[in-house]
Parts: sequence; C-alpha cells; structure tokens
Amino acid sequence: MIEILLFAIAIFICFYLPGKYVLTRLKLTLGSPEDLFLPFVVGIMLFTFVSYIFAWLKLEIIILPLFLIISFLAFKTKKWIPRNINKRHLVPLFVVLILAIVFSLSMLTSGVYGDTIKYGRDDLWHLALINELKASFPPDNPGFAGVPLRGYHFFYNFLLAKVSNIFFISPLSLYFHFFPLFTAILWGVGVYVLMFVWSRKVSIALWAVFLTQFGGSFAFILRLRGHENLSLDSAFGIQQPATALINPPFSISIIIVIAVLFAFYQYFKTKKKGWLVPIILCIGLVSMFKVYAGIILLGSFLLLSLFQLFKKNYIFFVAFFFTGILFVITYGIFRDTSSTLIFAPLWSPHSVLIDNMPWYGYAEKMYTYTKLSVIKGIVETELYSLYVFFFGNLGTRLIGLLFLPFLLLKNRKLSFFTFTIFVMTLISILIPLFFIQSGKVFEIIQMAWYFLFFISLFSAFGFHVLFNLVSSKLIRIVLFIVIIVLTLPSAYEPYKGYFDSIDSHGSSLSSDYFKAMEFLKAQRNYNDTVLEIPDKNTDATKNDVLSWYGSSSPAIVAFGNKRSYLSNEYIDFAGVDIAPRIDFIRKIILLNKMSIGNYSEYLNLKKEVEQGLKENKISYIYSPYQLTFVKDMAYIHKIYENQAFVIYRVDVK
Repeated sequence: MIEILLFAIAIFICFYLPGKYVLTRLKLTLGSPEDLFLPFVVGIMLFTFVSYIFAWLKLEIIILPLFLIISFLAFKTKKWIPRNINKRHLVPLFVVLILAIVFSLSMLTSGVYGDTIKYGRDDLWHLALINELKASFPPDNPGFAGVPLRGYHFFYNFLLAKVSNIFFISPLSLYFHFFPLFTAILWGVGVYVLMFVWSRKVSIALWAVFLTQFGGSFAFILRLRGHENLSLDSAFGIQQPATALINPPFSISIIIVIAVLFAFYQYFKTKKKGWLVPIILCIGLVSMFKVYAGIILLGSFLLLSLFQLFKKNYIFFVAFFFTGILFVITYGIFRDTSSTLIFAPLWSPHSVLIDNMPWYGYAEKMYTYTKLSVIKGIVETELYSLYVFFFGNLGTRLIGLLFLPFLLLKNRKLSFFTFTIFVMTLISILIPLFFIQSGKVFEIIQMAWYFLFFISLFSAFGFHVLFNLVSSKLIRIVLFIVIIVLTLPSAYEPYKGYFDSIDSHGSSLSSDYFKAMEFLKAQRNYNDTVLEIPDKNTDATKNDVLSWYGSSSPAIVAFGNKRSYLSNEYIDFAGVDIAPRIDFIRKIILLNKMSIGNYSEYLNLKKEVEQGLKENKISYIYSPYQLTFVKDMAYIHKIYENQAFVIYRVDVK
C-alpha cells in the first residue's frame, strides 16, 4: 500500500502537474476528458528529458526539487485541476477503464505476490537494464560488464529507474504492476480522447479503444480447418495487440503516438504554434522509447514539413529542426552505427506461407514458375501471399475498412489530419514489408504492430457507418455480438495463459536460488562484477560454454543487482565480442577440473585465470557447485553457500 501511495504521488508531481503547467504556459486549452490524458504524457516526456540531461551532468539529486518547484508553480496558477467530465463521457470512460484493466492483465498476473514471483524471459532483460540505469549513466551492457550500451532504446527503463530512485519504489512493482496499469489506462483514455475530438462520436471512440487493445486476426479460421499448432495470435506474421504490454517500450510508444496525433489535430484545427511544442518533445524523444515509432513519426513529420514548406509555412520546418536536435542528442548518441536496413521485398508474407502454411507449397511453386519463366504464376503466387498476409492479419478490422468508403463518399474531402495518419500508416507497413534489419533481422516486423494500431482507428469509423446502415435494433445487437466473437479469438490464447498463471506456483522467493540472489544483492554496490560459472555438466570446450551462454539470462543483474561478466541479453549488440569471455570461462572450468599432478601446466593456467580476474575486475564468482581451485588462491573467499549455490568474493589486486 505504501508503494501504491508513493507511485500515485510520483505520477502526480512528476508527470501530471509539470505537464499541466507546460500546457498552461503555452496557453493550450484542453477540454474534458483530454485533460486526463495529455498532461500525463507531456509530463512523462519532460521528466524523462530533464532526468536524462541531469544524468549526464551527474546532478540527479536536483530532479525531485526541480519538479517540486514546477508542481508548486502549477498549483499557483490554479489551473491544475482537471475539468469536470461531461456526463456523456462517464459511462464510456468507465468502459474504457474496465478494458484497460483487462488489457493490463498480461503484466498484472506476473511479478511478486507474497512469497512467489512469476516472470518471462524478456522481463529479466528489462529488470536488468532498470538496475543498470538506477546505478550508472551512461549505461553499460548489464550482462556484459565494462562495455557501453549502444543500439537500444532504453528510455522506458530509464524512466522507471529514475522513479524508483527518487521515490524508493521497487523496480519489480513498477515494472510488473504500476506502470503496465498506468500505461493501459493512458492508452485507453488517449485513444478515446483522440477519436472523440476527431469524430465527435462516442461510438467511434469506443470501437477504436476496443480494436487497438483487443483487435484480432483471422487465425482462428486456420484452426477450424484443422491446423491446431498455429498461434491464434501471430499465425499470419503480425502479433496482435492483446500482448502489447509484454513489450513495454512498444506500449509506452503508443501513448506517445496518441499524444502526437492529438497535438497534430489541435494544431491543424486551431493553428496555434504552441501545439508544436508537445509535438517536438514527443517526436524528438520517441526513438529512445521505441526506435520503430521514431522511424514512423520522424518520417511522417519530415514529409509533412516539406509539404508545409511548399505552402510557405516555415514554422513547421523550424519545429522539425528542433525535433532533429532532440533526436541527435538522445538516440544519436546511443545509436548502433552498424545497424542498417536490408532490401528484402515481401519477406514477411513469404515467411507466413513457408513457415505457417507449408501445405500451400510456396517455395516449390516459386521455384517451378521462376525456372520455367511463368510470369503469370509468379504474379498470382505473390498476390496470394499479400492477400493472406493482409486479410489474415486485419481480421475484423477489415469489416470496418470495407464500410469506410461510404464515409469518404459522404465527406468527399480528406482533412490534412486524416492524411497525416494515412502517411504514418503507409510508413508503418511498407518498411517492414520490404526491408529486414541487420542484427535482429526479423524484429522489424514490430513496426507492423503500429500499422494495426492506425488501421484500427480507421476501422472504428467504418463500424460506425455499418451500424448506422442497420435500422433494426435486434440486428444491431446480433451484428455487435458476431463482430466481438470474431475479434476475440486472437486474445484467447494469451489471456488463457494469463489466467492460468494466477493458479500456477511460479518461483518461490524462499528457494535457494532467490536466497542466493538476496545475499548477492546485499553485498557492496551494483558496479561489482559477478562471474557466473556454468553447471557441472558443462565441459571446458568452446561449444559447451557457448551452449550454456545461449541458455543463460541476465537474472543475476535483475535479481542480484550486480553487473554480470557474461550473460545472454537476448540481443546482439554492437561492440560486444563474447569470444574472449567464453574462452576465459572455459579456462576456469578447465582449471577446476585439472589434476594438480601436472603442476607446471596447472600453475600456468592458474596464472592466466588470476590475470583474467584482475583485468576483468571480477568481484564475485557465482557457482552452482564448489570450486576446488580456489583453495590455492588466497584472495578468493567463500562468503555464501546453500544447498544449490556458492558465492565467492574475489579480492585480487
């Protein structure tokens, strides 16, 4: 309960009040219920950027006093109180709140409950990075001590780290419970607010919230045809939004995208230049929250700036210039210079047919048609791959899109705001359709997640048209139920897993493993490096140690709050050469198994290990068994042991 209270105070004085103060100073008027959304997002961006600057200056101690002063100034203006919510929005916002709570179950069912903890693989990476950023800036790779972190958008982890440091809230509570629920509520309220001001229709706003959070594919059709092994969530290549919160950088980037769209709408409507400030702040920093969102927002902003330049609206281009400065001093510093896009046209539709629909025989057909120069066959096969990819992934959103032309025929003119979202939609799908990336080659499909988000906004308009065309109330109810039933199967599997996890036992915090982690956490400070030893079944061969490394995780950093000498971070980072560290661990295993009978060889290897411990600044050795060689090294002391693990302190100088 204390942590819940502290978190409420944190988001009020560090996010809401500063955001409200900035918007008030810019003379930007917010109605209700948008007053419940935009100040929080602007405050998040402001807090993150200020914390980032002070982290470079080593003045983090000033962050809280500064935001207390800003909060005091917000109070002083007497404009900080949110406007009363119009009665027409009370029930819809209650529905949005319920949807947000259900949406957040993907994370709320994990984390610490009593003596049990439940977590996934990627959770370990995020927790490790939060601990790294709590203790050090600029960050090193938490699982590869001593190597600066490059090529990762870490602002979500940075945000949680700073809140944890300032308000003494556990990273576990922030990561698993508080921020996911907060993000889910902002997502729901943000979409509702955006769509209502755009359409002035509550029904459109609610459809948009539902589709952006629970929209599904037509993967269930494949299940009905007997293909039981295919995922209801991602059978057609794009993960559906029900699992979005499991990827925190993506989910918070959606909040930023919504804020940008809202600010664009207000700017195009009012022409107030003040709206460019939140646009600059959000787009300039978004790449450090999620780089794919940065590509979409920066790309569309550049195109819009060039268009406005031709209309002699120079202020738009000036705004893009300042956005570029924010981008350069944040993402530009931590970018991976070796990262590139590689042209691979239609790789995703192809992989869907090859991997998930092998019965179609895509590879065989293309080989035959290409060999025999059957152009018609090649074109038909490619068109079929696109049909499957788009029809399958759009799911019931396609119904809304089919009725969208009725609205276009009625209005006969696209607003510039609609055109802006259309540009973002095109960028979000064309790049992952035609390019892969170096490093994590196929991760770029995550950009298509934004495509489903934008499409959901357009589909919401189409559903409104569809229901207006139906005059019978009974038919409307039946149609509504059918659409819901056809939409939700994609969410069935993940939510079944979430509810099943409630009854699962998870991992006990009283286990030998977590007792060892707690002991390690209590030792000295985070910057002490821990060397983890593989299990006894790992031989001193390169392949064996590599295999161990592949199955390892940054759990020591996440739970033991210490940097790791070598742990798998699930990402191939630039400048991270694992070969020397694999070789050093191999030498330790070899030394531990070596007979002292070969004294000369033993002494040489012992000297190499001692030198390696010194050069790599190893402070602790974490082992699943007793190490025999340490008895010959006076500077290595056993400081902890239970039935499963042994921890040694290394005092080599």
